[in-house]
Amino acid sequence: MSNALVAKSYIDLEQLCEPYEINGKMYVKVRMKNGTPKVVRAYSESEYKKFYPEVKIIQPAKSRRNILGFGDAGFIWIFKGDTYSVLDWFKVSPCRYARTWGWYLPSDIEMPNPIPVGIEPIKLEWNEVSLNDQLLSESDIQNIVDSKLYEVGNSQWVGEIGKRYAFTLTCTRMVESNTNYGISYINTMVDENDNIFVWMTASRQLVPGNIYELTGTIKQHQTFRNNKQNILSNCRIKKEIENNDT
Repeated sequence: MSNALVAKSYIDLEQLCEPYEINGKMYVKVRMKNGTPKVVRAYSESEYKKFYPEVKIIQPAKSRRNILGFGDAGFIWIFKGDTYSVLDWFKVSPCRYARTWGWYLPSDIEMPNPIPVGIEPIKLEWNEVSLNDQLLSESDIQNIVDSKLYEVGNSQWVGEIGKRYAFTLTCTRMVESNTNYGISYINTMVDENDNIFVWMTASRQLVPGNIYELTGTIKQHQTFRNNKQNILSNCRIKKEIENNDT
């Protein structure tokens, strides 16, 4: 005999018979704790759900701190060194990737062993990147992370923002970047004092190693990877000197 659905106050009592109908409603006889029998309602599934709806337990939402992996320990591991050169290692490791601090490992996950040569794990504390348990701005976090992962460079800000100057610069790097407006070229250059200049343009790819005599407007002074950078705009190249080193 299968037990009928009864009120919760009778649910643990012994049922003495099969449910039976009286005036269109179902009943069943149960034995009370003192041993006396009692007739009580037997409900259909739809009736039972109406009188005793399921109580849903809502789990509290995870905090931003826990989602990002800082957890109870209050830190994550970030990695100093050329992580791009060992990208395959990071992809198969339990590490995660975030735009602000790159590859990282939550504090509750064991550090893989061995770590690639040239890569050093650095602690990033939750209290360093948050205030009143809320994350700082992305730019503030980036500056904190850069100070941990990169040495302070010798580059300085040059000139005044909005003014145009003549420069003699050596291209050190050129990177293509896909933007909403098409492909742009990020040309990184240095002057004779190792001050860094960056010119992003869709019109010209500079050649690493070549020297350029140009004029340009100082658009912005910014810090990137703990190095001061001079952002140029509206550059006009007057002369290009090819690097003949073999």
